[in-house]
Amino acid sequence: MPDVLVVDDDAFTRSGICGYLRALGCQTREAGDVQTAWELALASPPPTAVIDIRLPLTPAEANTLPTVANGIDLTLRLKKSFPTLGVVLLSAHARYEQEVIRLAQRFMRSIAFLHKGGDMSRLEWALKEVQNGRTLFQSDLVNPYVLETAVRTHLTPDESYWIDQALTELPHLSIRELEITHLLAAAYTPEAIAARLYLSKGNVDNVISRIYARLGLADMKEEGVGLRPLPILVKACLLADIRQSR
Repeated sequence: MPDVLVVDDDAFTRSGICGYLRALGCQTREAGDVQTAWELALASPPPTAVIDIRLPLTPAEANTLPTVANGIDLTLRLKKSFPTLGVVLLSAHARYEQEVIRLAQRFMRSIAFLHKGGDMSRLEWALKEVQNGRTLFQSDLVNPYVLETAVRTHLTPDESYWIDQALTELPHLSIRELEITHLLAAAYTPEAIAARLYLSKGNVDNVISRIYARLGLADMKEEGVGLRPLPILVKACLLADIRQSR
């Protein structure tokens, strides 16, 4: 397990999460507010982060119960600066469904949304999934049917055609092809994928070409005017993960 940045304004909760992750072999750093978390990330970008949705902005606000979803804004900033960062967002409230939907509409990958509390093994599972480029939505935090509908409102008819074609073929990919598909959709370069999976870059390039062909996206250069295969792949993978959460 990798280095994990844990961001939660509740010191008891933060300590519990850090203790659990260290028992799994993780190295942890912790912050109780957005400013401190951002400074820690800039100093040494973490591969993964666990972030509470409700956070104070600065240490000076630590004694005030946060009511705003500043953890969403922090996640957006972190993902913009470190696209492959895996983030697990925690919430004790279902009231932030609209914030989660807006984040999904940006087609970001490697993000999990979990309900705070309960079985800690879910956190371990979620961290592994976001490291593999997956996006997870816990159904008691956001309705997956509502989420898919909201995401699709941001697609053009041409995009929907190619995305639906890819969604039909995704289940027929091999395990290795699916693994590389999700990493590619999560902003990993072919070089980074090769290093992560202990493969040669040439091997990865060949698999990527095969993936595009099998998903029907290799024809986009001629038929999908103004569209590119990778953004279509990103959106198809997001919708596939939303459907899997049903």
